[in-house]
Amino acid sequence: MSGRDDFELWYGQPLAQLMKSEHAGFPVVMIAFPLLERYLRQKSQSEPNTPPFNRFLLSVMPELTTEAHANLFWAIYRHGLLHNVALSRESHGLSHSKPIVEIWPNDKVWLNPTLFAERVLKTIRDDFAVFEQGIPLPKAAKFADFSASFQPGGTFVGTSYQPPPKK
Repeated sequence: MSGRDDFELWYGQPLAQLMKSEHAGFPVVMIAFPLLERYLRQKSQSEPNTPPFNRFLLSVMPELTTEAHANLFWAIYRHGLLHNVALSRESHGLSHSKPIVEIWPNDKVWLNPTLFAERVLKTIRDDFAVFEQGIPLPKAAKFADFSASFQPGGTFVGTSYQPPPKK
């Protein structure tokens, strides 16, 4: 399997399934942000909330319009959700009825989780060579499982599975 296949098994397909549920906005965004961060770190060769990083964030999310909005967006969603499993300010939120991102004049920010995840996935798929740089992605392998917890003959995905040597 290729790195792209691994990406699809671990992230693309699960996100597609989660995006079908209107109640999965938080998990969708919590998966999409680290994917976007990995991509932007590789693309910019910079840390988050630095001018080079923000330039590439703005190229992916031009709706943010300014570096100040890019910093605000990153702090609210990436840090709020991934560090606190909550949004850092009560009036920011996720909504399926909003555009991908909406910034109000008072710096209140709304994010559409599905549109955001779709944008992140498209960005990565369109420039996968950049995403794949750095720490290798986990290798996915499908293998048969005959344990009591799964249907005999079924398959599941494991990380870097090596079949036992044949006797």
